[in-house]
Amino acid sequence: MKSKRTEAELKDAARRLLTRTSYAEIKITDITAEAGKAVGSFYRYFEDKDALLTALAGDFQAALRSRVVEQLGHEHGISTIEDVRHHVRAFWSTYREHLPEIVGIFQASMSNGTFRHIHDELRERQVEHWTRHILAAGGRTEDAARLSALAVTCMLEYFCYHRLAEHPGGDDDEAIATLTQLIAQGLLGGVPA
Repeated sequence: MKSKRTEAELKDAARRLLTRTSYAEIKITDITAEAGKAVGSFYRYFEDKDALLTALAGDFQAALRSRVVEQLGHEHGISTIEDVRHHVRAFWSTYREHLPEIVGIFQASMSNGTFRHIHDELRERQVEHWTRHILAAGGRTEDAARLSALAVTCMLEYFCYHRLAEHPGGDDDEAIATLTQLIAQGLLGGVPA
């Protein structure tokens, strides 16, 4: 149990540091000092700081999957505006909770091929998720569904990044309602304002 606790403390320390400084500027000694741990303890859990950020990316993906299932169940779709709202709220809430690591992954992806791949993989999982739902709702070819899913995913990602990381503040419910309306109108058509 102590090992899981120490690993979690190191992850939490990295998350706190990512709220104050860029990923590139953070050193392993910064993480261990923030966690109140010896430097050697870091290497019991992570090969390097990239491995720690990779683990945080996995935590984000698992949390997002869990939140969608929690809110919508395993058999969910996007046939109504409420379905879309639940998906948007799940993404927004999970993004907010995992903002430090998402910002760190985004920053690292600009100069590190491994994190560019991780960033692309996180996006691809969302694109696949939305593509399945769009196809199940009917009315689009697979190519059209995938293109729509990519547009939805990119809008969600960057809007969340912009509102939560670059310009924090504002009303979450208003942001979620705006995203929901845009996505539902585009995917379902004829959705009342």
